[in-house]
Amino acid sequence: MTDHAQTTSAQLLLAGLTVQHLRFTVQAVEALAFFDQPGSALRGGLYRALTDHFCTESTNIKSNDHAVRCPVCWLMALEDPLHQRGRDVARPLTIQPPERSRYGKGERLTFGISLIGEARDLLPYVVRAVEWMGENGVGKGRGQFRLNAVHEYSPLWDVERLLMDGRTVHTPTLEVNTARIADRAAALSSDRITIHFLTPTRLTAEGKLMKIPDPAVMVARLIERCQNLSEHYGEQGAKASTAQWKAAAEQLAEQAARLSIAYHEIEWIEALSGSKRQGRTTPISGFTGAVRWEGEMTSLREWLLWGQSVQVGKDTVKGNGWYRIIT
Repeated sequence: MTDHAQTTSAQLLLAGLTVQHLRFTVQAVEALAFFDQPGSALRGGLYRALTDHFCTESTNIKSNDHAVRCPVCWLMALEDPLHQRGRDVARPLTIQPPERSRYGKGERLTFGISLIGEARDLLPYVVRAVEWMGENGVGKGRGQFRLNAVHEYSPLWDVERLLMDGRTVHTPTLEVNTARIADRAAALSSDRITIHFLTPTRLTAEGKLMKIPDPAVMVARLIERCQNLSEHYGEQGAKASTAQWKAAAEQLAEQAARLSIAYHEIEWIEALSGSKRQGRTTPISGFTGAVRWEGEMTSLREWLLWGQSVQVGKDTVKGNGWYRIIT
């Protein structure tokens, strides 16, 4: 392997990072009506359930080290005052929302929750919180649902496996890791790739929203996110240095800038996220649809596969930035 390839290698920089994808199959006890982006309502319901039942300091007054001691706040609301891009650190949890915004009584639906790095240890908390979320209700009118089953899922090979059905619980085996990413990347084309953005993807460059998936911008945001997640949640003892990440980001950005957009079927989706705590709504709009990139893809393939698992852009914890590589 050349020095250049070593510098940009996801296997080197993301060693110790894993993603555990969970799929929850639920049945509506009464009609369910979500907002513009169902992931926003699911995130809010999950946060409430985790806070009500697992937060170690349920009052509004938190001790200084509360976020690192409380599993709920570590998972959903970690802040770092020294973080270079602001106080908020990327959450080690993402949501993959259901296909529709409305479901009738008795209908089944599926949504996903992915746990990144050390967050996989909190899998039992998340499963129990989803059960409570169904009991308490979610979305407009707080519609209730019943949890039927939990599967683990791998987007690398599009396979799933039952984790929990009733009270039978199995040990997860399909986590995404560097070795499995490398195996899948080797099967992808080295000169073209098609990406399908399933939920609104919100990317910015120099303070401006991007209305189409520009390769250089998307790769830059993806590298930043992967670095953030690896530094805070990776389980490897010796992690890559800031200098290594900087060199990789520069080299990968140069490669991405040379890619061309062969075609795209992209549309812009307007969506808002409401915060009961803050009493206001914030935009979580973004683009969806398919794009084909062409050019030298060899070093980028693994990174794009990681993005498939960790999602990209803003508001991933609300379901944004979820995409699939389809060729």
